[in-house]
Amino acid sequence: MIYGLRRFWATVGILLAVSVNISAVEPTWSVDFGSVFDNREGDDKMYEDKTFFFTSLAPEIGLRFTAHDRIAGGAVWIQPLENGVRDGKIVPTLYYRHESDRWKFSMGMFPRTQLREPLPGFLWNDSLSYFQRNIRGALVQYEERNGFFEAYIDWRAIQTETRREAFNVVFHGEWRPKAKSFLLGGHVMMNHFAKTRHADESQSIVDNFLVNPYIGVDLSHNTALDSLVVKAGGLFTVERYREYNGWKTPGGFWLDAIFEWRFLGLKNSLYAGGKLYPLYGKFGTSLYQGESYYQSSFYNRTDVYAHVLRNRFMDLEAQLNFNLAKGCFMFYQRLVLNIHLGNI
Repeated sequence: MIYGLRRFWATVGILLAVSVNISAVEPTWSVDFGSVFDNREGDDKMYEDKTFFFTSLAPEIGLRFTAHDRIAGGAVWIQPLENGVRDGKIVPTLYYRHESDRWKFSMGMFPRTQLREPLPGFLWNDSLSYFQRNIRGALVQYEERNGFFEAYIDWRAIQTETRREAFNVVFHGEWRPKAKSFLLGGHVMMNHFAKTRHADESQSIVDNFLVNPYIGVDLSHNTALDSLVVKAGGLFTVERYREYNGWKTPGGFWLDAIFEWRFLGLKNSLYAGGKLYPLYGKFGTSLYQGESYYQSSFYNRTDVYAHVLRNRFMDLEAQLNFNLAKGCFMFYQRLVLNIHLGNI
């Protein structure tokens, strides 16, 4: 009898402990909706005339099982605006996320919006941001009062008989001393482009590195503008096409400036120097993820934009983008809508 009572109360204790743990698990959810109209026209020398017009939906559900840890899964549905769904694309989302006061970590297939800020054009181009919403790998981030650092690996392609193995490792950091107007930072990328499985002697591995140290000033608090940030530095490629040639090291000067006032903004990015993508003619976007205009020894991009509708749930932005490279001009007209709902 006594033994039976002990077993009964032990079972009750286990059930209570399980129920307490279950009650501590919090459901999470989010829905990202977007739509893009992007019309591109110009002289076709480095980029063909093209129009993107599509909508996207990215729902997620998950579980927060501690104050700092959660798991989530969902999908990204990208659908061109047409009568059918033939050209639509669905990509899975599935990841673990840790968030504490200073450290953050993700692993799996997780939204690129977890990055602290969008990547510059020499690392990531506009059309990739439309169709590759997720990072496939791992991300670590550290942030404190005077600066931040983040690094991630993005596994772009698994090796097959017809597809080369490819992945990127990207680092970005920025430090601001107590004098808030001055900043020091940089980007570093290692881009690995390997062979296909059972490749013949015509193939070789490409080692591609890109380095961008910069200094800058943030005068947002010293002017009537809401944002005034200027950054300048070097931009260098270090690249080797193994077994075919030695190292190539093109590089030059880079300048980036952002001016914002209320709902209006202007951003200008300038590069002048050597051609950053030596093998673009051979491998194109399979190797390089930045804007194709960096094939040129000169590239200037000016973005003029307005937040037509903006609140804590949505942002509708109209843009005019002017791309001027050596012997090339392209003009983009863009309307970009982003809506975010959820409890994360």
